[in-house]
Amino acid sequence: MNRRDAVLAFLALGTTSVSSTSLAQQKNRLWRVGIVWGGTKLVAKPYEEAFLAGMKDHGYDVGRNLIVDSRYAEGEPTRYPALVDEIIALKPDVLIGVVTGVAIAMKSRTTTIPIVTGATGDPVASGLAQSLARPGGNVTGMSVQLDELGVKHIEMMAEVLPRMRRVALLMDMSVVKPNRERYERLANTAAAAKGLSLQVHRIDSLEEIREAFGLLETQRADALLIAPSPRLNNFRREISQSAANIRLPSIGFGDEYAQDGGLMSYGPSLVESLRRTAYFVDRILKGAKPSDLPIEQPTKFLLVINRKTANALGIKIPNAILARADRVIE
Repeated sequence: MNRRDAVLAFLALGTTSVSSTSLAQQKNRLWRVGIVWGGTKLVAKPYEEAFLAGMKDHGYDVGRNLIVDSRYAEGEPTRYPALVDEIIALKPDVLIGVVTGVAIAMKSRTTTIPIVTGATGDPVASGLAQSLARPGGNVTGMSVQLDELGVKHIEMMAEVLPRMRRVALLMDMSVVKPNRERYERLANTAAAAKGLSLQVHRIDSLEEIREAFGLLETQRADALLIAPSPRLNNFRREISQSAANIRLPSIGFGDEYAQDGGLMSYGPSLVESLRRTAYFVDRILKGAKPSDLPIEQPTKFLLVINRKTANALGIKIPNAILARADRVIE
């Protein structure tokens, strides 16, 4: 072997050694992910389990190579900034902003830590990303675009309740303004197209939710739409029960509404969205930049019908609706 060949062989050996060492360090590293949830720990449980299952699919296990720090806003958006600060102080490798308000709070605090969204509304309108295809900045993840569901909810309620004339809408004012306004505008347009009046009840606290149901009982609405909101999702059991108590058919955006006693629910599976979030975290931990990872939207929407609630309200669900249902609760 001449001198030149010996040098090249030495360099190749050194490169291989460094590469192997780097891979070993990457494999043995303990990664840290920080999450802020909009609801309570109990409400977040199925979504958190879905995320951890997704991480396991990609080779991460809590305690072995993964630490997950979670904080819970318990339905109070005013807590987002403080909880985000707590999480960032733990120096995570990746942040997860499950809902729009949390992701915005995270983005306002850091431009260097990657942020993955779990179930946000329009990320472009809310300033989280430049576009879905090329997010730019440090934010990527899942966008569930819930502001368009009002149209489908009205159409489904009209199909189930052909004599419906008045529709009430429960709207949480803490929802990011562009998402909130678009949902209400589209719902108004859909209601007008069917000759329906839309009564909007704007709330900003649990107490105002209770006050709204006092008004709903006297105003005699024919149906209730529950707009997408971390706060309303956190109190969905109380909302579903309150609607049932005044014999008011209701529809929400997540299958949990029907499970908790609402008449129907229709929307993307938030559980699947949170499981998919793990894909983005894995890509980032392996070196991908959030700015280069396109934001994804769900392709599967679930219709869940609570026939037990329907029977209690004296409502016969049309066969055409039942045939489209992904799940019927008897």
